Amino acid sequence: MTKLALLPCLLLTTFLPAQGEVQPVAHYNLKGQGGIRDTLAPEKIDSQAEGAPALTRQGRPKITTNSPEPRHTEYDSVVKFEKPDECYRTPKNLVGGDNFVIETWVYASKADDPGYHAAIANGDGGRGFILGQKNGDWMVLVGGVGDRSIGKVEAKKWTHLALVKASGMVSAWINGKRVANQLPGIGGGSANFSIGATAPNREPFNGWVGEVRYSTFKPGKFDPGSDFLMDSNKLKVIQAAELAKRGKLIRKILKTPSIKVVKGFDEKPAKEDWLLSPPRTVASVQVVPSADQQSAQIMLSNGLVSRTFLVTDNNLGCISLRRSDKDIEFVRAIKPEVRVSIDGKWVNVGGLTGAPDKAFITPAWFDRLQSIPGAFKLSGMTVGPCVKPYEWNPKCNAPKDIAWPANGLRATFQFTGSDHYKGIGVAVSYEIYNGIPVMMKTFQLINKSGKDLTVTRFEGEYLAVQPSTSRNIHVESDYSFALANFRPQSSGLGIHANGGRAAYKDYYLGGGTTRFIRDPDWGSMATLNPAEDIFLDDPENALLLSTPPTGPNWLVKTGDHFDAFRTFEILNDVPTGTERAFLAQRRFYRVLAPQSNEKLLEVHAPYSRDMKTLGPLLDQMHEIGFEQLQAPEHPGSFNYADLSAGNVSSMKAVCDYAKKYNIRVGAYQLVIASQGGWGSKFNCIDPVSKKPGSAFGQSVCAASAWADMYYENMWKMFDQTGMGAYKPDGPFHGDACASTEHAHHRGLEDSQWAQWKWQCKVLAEGQRRNLYLTIPDWYVLNGQTCTGMGYREATDNIDVSLQTVILRQYIFDATYHKTAQMGWINLNTEKLHGGMEKNLDKYERFFFMQLASGAQVWVRGHRLYDGPKSKAMLLKWMAWYKKYYDIIHGDIIHLKRPDGRDIDYYLHVNSKPGAKEKGMLLVFNPLDEEVTRSINVPLYYTGLTDTASIRREEGKATRHTLKRDYSVDIKVTLPANGYTWLIIE
Repeated sequence: MTKLALLPCLLLTTFLPAQGEVQPVAHYNLKGQGGIRDTLAPEKIDSQAEGAPALTRQGRPKITTNSPEPRHTEYDSVVKFEKPDECYRTPKNLVGGDNFVIETWVYASKADDPGYHAAIANGDGGRGFILGQKNGDWMVLVGGVGDRSIGKVEAKKWTHLALVKASGMVSAWINGKRVANQLPGIGGGSANFSIGATAPNREPFNGWVGEVRYSTFKPGKFDPGSDFLMDSNKLKVIQAAELAKRGKLIRKILKTPSIKVVKGFDEKPAKEDWLLSPPRTVASVQVVPSADQQSAQIMLSNGLVSRTFLVTDNNLGCISLRRSDKDIEFVRAIKPEVRVSIDGKWVNVGGLTGAPDKAFITPAWFDRLQSIPGAFKLSGMTVGPCVKPYEWNPKCNAPKDIAWPANGLRATFQFTGSDHYKGIGVAVSYEIYNGIPVMMKTFQLINKSGKDLTVTRFEGEYLAVQPSTSRNIHVESDYSFALANFRPQSSGLGIHANGGRAAYKDYYLGGGTTRFIRDPDWGSMATLNPAEDIFLDDPENALLLSTPPTGPNWLVKTGDHFDAFRTFEILNDVPTGTERAFLAQRRFYRVLAPQSNEKLLEVHAPYSRDMKTLGPLLDQMHEIGFEQLQAPEHPGSFNYADLSAGNVSSMKAVCDYAKKYNIRVGAYQLVIASQGGWGSKFNCIDPVSKKPGSAFGQSVCAASAWADMYYENMWKMFDQTGMGAYKPDGPFHGDACASTEHAHHRGLEDSQWAQWKWQCKVLAEGQRRNLYLTIPDWYVLNGQTCTGMGYREATDNIDVSLQTVILRQYIFDATYHKTAQMGWINLNTEKLHGGMEKNLDKYERFFFMQLASGAQVWVRGHRLYDGPKSKAMLLKWMAWYKKYYDIIHGDIIHLKRPDGRDIDYYLHVNSKPGAKEKGMLLVFNPLDEEVTRSINVPLYYTGLTDTASIRREEGKATRHTLKRDYSVDIKVTLPANGYTWLIIE
């Protein structure tokens, strides 16, 4: 009988003071057996630790002589288990409490052995824990919780396995390297401790066990370089090399230009409401290194929002996303920075693991975090100014002081792959802007692997958000086409887009890129019961994804790169869907879609390019002050790709005539939607039927060779005619195409991505040429100026009296998520039957409503006036419009939606410092009788706090004292079908 020496495990044996901070509990091996192969293993294995029980042999396991190389000097024999009745055990529970380590040397006979095979069992599996092999993985099984893989089995190779519990946190180690954190709690269980199986006649460990050691240690006294049953000198060398590598990365980061190295972060939170007073704090990137320069924290901040990252173990993870001025935290757990499916296999970019829970983060965990196994690791960073995604210069009445690119900073983190992904890099970029609570995120994948690859899918944002604040974050990307986030169950577009289609898929017209889903790795006790979840509107859908609905399935050739779309996050201090949150969204567009500040008063010409008609119309436009002509409208639409002499010369004549008045000219054309006449080889192929077919009739595929022809000719047309605006209908609206024969996409999964990229390229070229770009889809973050205000073409053809209420409803509803000038409103003067002079009251009421809203004013017809009264009316209101231009284009505060039953009203506000007019209240009476009403008007967003000077139209102003909620009560009387405005100063 041989006694097994009990050696201390995971203790600071090298540096341990004499007081004995580490206590060995049990240590079993076959020291002194003599190395006689295939003899029966001893009946008992004693422990040299005082008080530890001996393990009794069950069955007939044998001795073999192949001990682990680092342990040769300690013993030359090990136990071989292979039959169900073979194990060593004691009917006691040995492992429990906190701050302990249990470790073993094991040698698996097979890399993939079906079933569960325990090398160590504390308990019986149902109660307690097991460390061993399951199929092809090393596993930890915790009774009542489940199992967890900690790594792949390498057959016929000695492997050191260890579990460490320190301060309640459990980690797993393989060959001295930590491979898993936040494991379920281990210790306790039924009265059993065994080696080789959980109990007699249970599935044995199919292989050899060299030794097992269980030790306890005082809190903090665990050194992986010294305290495992391994070659400590070798481990220390490896550990020193790893520490040197970490230190090198931190020192590299600290030398990054444009960062601020500080001892502690200072967010400099804004003290005033940013919607009223621009914050003085500018964007910065601060870095706080640890004292030993083995880790660092990096913060991007601007006084309104901040995003903080932890760099440790040569990788990076986001540990905080905050609304700084309101002390609101949005992050609850650390996730990968980006997830990319490369050739169909998901890989993580960045991210840290090791936190014991995913419901919250505490700084006490930071020094225990490590890189996610297999993830792309951080290799460096750069900081510089923001990058403009397209060219833009102030024009078309946009303020000349708009910064483009937006003022702020761009921080880019470089990550590199290894092993199978060697030569592949990912650069994750963030932008933070001065004065708005917004951040942008995108990434670029660089392929220098020497072989082509496919970006099958990606998740550009993968953020574990707090359930309590998830509704305060507005997320959108610039990957949008038909109405930004099309949903067939709610969008009126379904009326037009073959509403009977049964096979709606995510790819149909685009399903939007923002998803809030359940976190499959939540693993917290802080969860709601189902009833609470329902009544609270599913707050636990708290894993934020920004991902294409389908694809992109994009081929990236070696030496090339892939650019993801941009994701924007607005951190609100109130839930989305409220006026304040929508105000933030509108400010966001003003800053990051600068062309949305452009506005031209426009006329849609009649049905030809006959200068006998267009000449007098252009004369009237100049007299009244209109700035753009769209010619022609249906029928006889213009063809941008037709370079015939007649087509070019007729449009050039219009443009030449308009130039003397500085009037821009554009031309309507239905480009892609319902355009199957370009040739069958260019047709979109329906994803369901696999036959020609599209949402809007038969459409052309913008990723076919048609696009090369069309846009080469189109730009030549602009050059030859001098047009100043691009006015397409039915540009790329989101059709997926299942063709495998088109020039610029391979099949269904990359068809939307290819067509979106193409449309963005068209818009970028349009902005480079300083064109005015109006599109009925949603490319506002890619260069588009405006889109429709509401969407029913039939509205243009009903009586103007009915239109006035309907269009006010359009304005009221559509100016929550966009500014008024981001939407157009049509006035069809052809519906003024009998002419403008005879319908002057209708014409004036509608024209005032259009101008006063701040929306894009589009008049359709042969002329703007047909007599002196209608001309005088237009000139009167145009003078008024110019006088109050700034306040008219201030944000709208929504007060009373038009319902046709009583008055309706809304408020323009202008919070710019120094602005004279702080507000304009617009009131309309849809009734056929005079009414007098008292209106409560909230003035908070005017910036006024104590008193307000208010006058009706051009009358005398009166002073009002604001209530405690910053509102005033105003009494108004309106005649039948009347309207008025009040100026607030």
